Amino acid sequence: MNITSYYTYTTNTVAEGVKKMYLMTVVLTESLKFVQNILHEQIKHLEKYKMHIQNEINETMNNIEIKYIIQPNNDLDYDFEYIFQKYMANIVSNVIMNDMEEKIVYKILSQEYYYFSLGERKSIIEHFKNIKEDEAREYEQGISVNISTKGKLIEEIMSYLKENTILNIEGFVRFRLKNYIEELKIKIDRSVEDFLMEKEYNEFIRLLRYFVEIQEAKIHTVHVLMKDGKYHLYDSRNILIQNEYLDDLASDMEQKDISYDDLLISSLITLAPKKIILHVSSKIHKKEIIRTIQNVFGDRAYICSGCELCVSQQIKQE
Repeated sequence: MNITSYYTYTTNTVAEGVKKMYLMTVVLTESLKFVQNILHEQIKHLEKYKMHIQNEINETMNNIEIKYIIQPNNDLDYDFEYIFQKYMANIVSNVIMNDMEEKIVYKILSQEYYYFSLGERKSIIEHFKNIKEDEAREYEQGISVNISTKGKLIEEIMSYLKENTILNIEGFVRFRLKNYIEELKIKIDRSVEDFLMEKEYNEFIRLLRYFVEIQEAKIHTVHVLMKDGKYHLYDSRNILIQNEYLDDLASDMEQKDISYDDLLISSLITLAPKKIILHVSSKIHKKEIIRTIQNVFGDRAYICSGCELCVSQQIKQE
């Protein structure tokens, strides 16, 4: 049995016999019934346009159909139908991105990356969220010239509403937003790559940590300083560490075209110091190598909060 109820968003009632204008009908499936409250609260804000909006709700066991009607106001010179559609497109785009997107992503992961465990899929979704945040930040800062995802969704919804007055949100996402779904898949592929890289990095860190644990400390304290674009290692007396093995290691790694950061890590593992003090000036942006040293050496590694070495980078060398 259908249940029909009526709500008016303004304190004014529409008099009997007054002409009404039908705007559109929104259809919510069982999984989206909560959206009814979102629509109800958001559309209240349209009262500022002095239009009396009514809805007629027809509820069945599976769907909720919300029919939107207005009482035209001939004194107003703007296109309220367009304003309503634009406002509705904004609301629906938010629902898709905030309430539906994660479920869509998880479904794609389950279908195309079924071999990942539940925990791994959750980690991939976290990477997906990070990619979205980075893209949103780039768009806000003007780094990206691409239209934002929300902007594209609003355009798609507005284009649809030009020719249709019934919007089934779930069906619209499934059948009309193929470009949006494809973009999600591209982001998911990138998220999987980031997850695998992170997994490989963590395994690498565990291996290095093991080497550090079994190594006997050859020196108590090592100061790490970058000077003239190169890392320099000093002992507790601020004397440059001269070590024949480290020189051979540096020469060998240069021939194999191994990065300078890898050389630093290898040198520190070879020395296995009890304490590592990183002197990092504000001009040096080596967050990745600092994070790696902290992950490998744990509480042995410290970042200097400020000293003469950090400011002057003048150290006695022998």
